[in-house]
Amino acid sequence: MIKKITAALLPVLLCMSIAGIIPAAASASSEALPASSSASGSTPLELQSSNMKMNIPKGLYAFTPDTPITDENLLRAGITDWETQKKEMQKRGSVLLVNAAKGAFTISLTKNENTTTQQYFNMTTMSNAQISSLIQEMCKPQSAANGATSVTTTAKRYTNAQKLPFLDIEIKGNVENKKIAEAAYFTILNGAGYLFETYQENKALTAQQTASLQQLVNSVQVTKFLPKSSAPESSNSDRIQFVVFLLLPLILMIAAIAAIFIVRRVHRSRENKRTAFLLERITAYQAQQKAQKKEAQEKGLPLEEPKVLIENTTKCVAKALKRFSWYDLLLNRKETWISMLVVAALSIAAAVFVHSIPLRVVSAFVAAFCIIYPLLIPRKVFQTENGSFRKMKTRKIRYQFRADDFRVSGAYSGVYPYVQILHVYEVKRYFYLYLGANHIYIINKHTFKKGTTDDLRKLLKEKCPKYKIH
Repeated sequence: MIKKITAALLPVLLCMSIAGIIPAAASASSEALPASSSASGSTPLELQSSNMKMNIPKGLYAFTPDTPITDENLLRAGITDWETQKKEMQKRGSVLLVNAAKGAFTISLTKNENTTTQQYFNMTTMSNAQISSLIQEMCKPQSAANGATSVTTTAKRYTNAQKLPFLDIEIKGNVENKKIAEAAYFTILNGAGYLFETYQENKALTAQQTASLQQLVNSVQVTKFLPKSSAPESSNSDRIQFVVFLLLPLILMIAAIAAIFIVRRVHRSRENKRTAFLLERITAYQAQQKAQKKEAQEKGLPLEEPKVLIENTTKCVAKALKRFSWYDLLLNRKETWISMLVVAALSIAAAVFVHSIPLRVVSAFVAAFCIIYPLLIPRKVFQTENGSFRKMKTRKIRYQFRADDFRVSGAYSGVYPYVQILHVYEVKRYFYLYLGANHIYIINKHTFKKGTTDDLRKLLKEKCPKYKIH
């Protein structure tokens, strides 16, 4: 009901989101300030973020959103549910709550900033015509069609003891068939609207209540008047920061998708270059072999079979293929899992820091996908490799390494020049020879028939520029 009362003031007070005063029996959202009395019996208080200071009348307790729950004045002021009070206070935009003992009455200070308050900026600089127009707009009758709500507002100019201009506002009427009485003082300071107000329901405001409100308003002083030119820039900056923060998860996701796309484009470009380079090397090798064959034919001699330097027989059992599938992910697919982990980290950060539940869910889903997807790659590689051997009579592959090429027989067969090898990875138990993205040969270090591990390592280092030990 109280929200409906203040909703009546919404179009009146420059479209400000002004909350009505909570009844004296209710506990307002607040936090306590230290209660230290001055010589005059009042308590000095400064609101630094609002650039104002004032004196809290004797016998009243003041609370801000920074008041700790342990403040003993909360109970003295009749506030028993601090958590609910604080949430409501923040929701209404209250920067200060002043309570009488046992919640006999409440005075609230709400702050709101919008384009209208930014335009006027300070009531001290408003013209007489602007203030008169504001009063006329404020005093328009407010009523509902069913007659349950009918509010009358009167307003006049008021200057406090510190020469600061206010509008002295009095509101009376019915809201949902209940009589209400409200007194308030409104001013505009440094681009923000401030409303000091107190309220009663089904009874008149007490003399102490109105006197305390006026005494509080009379003590208000401005610690600093800000230049008007700085306000819009600050406001625009805040809006930009808010929009960026709100859209941060979406921005991160777009950036992540763009990063993946770029990585794939770069990877594809590199593969194309590798293919072209490989084709050039194979063509040169074939030309060399053709020249040797032609020379032998011209001399009438048979082409000698190259001498076998190293021989190895490797059985590609399931365990060996599983090992290979994980090494393939870590060594040969770095771009994939690194980019996925980066996206996952960004998504986790977005899920932690953003306040939007839908965006949190989306960010968490993206993070989970980017973590799980790379872990599924080895399984797919293993199934592909293991499935190819299931169709064959044997899992053994015989390798014969010669001066310019190596011969493969057994499960697979073929002769490949060393120039066709794109990568060689050496790990603890195996050599992995990549002749293409999906053309790999596995060589067990412990099954040499001729030569040793060191001999093969030396030969591959000499013939393959992209030889890596891990």
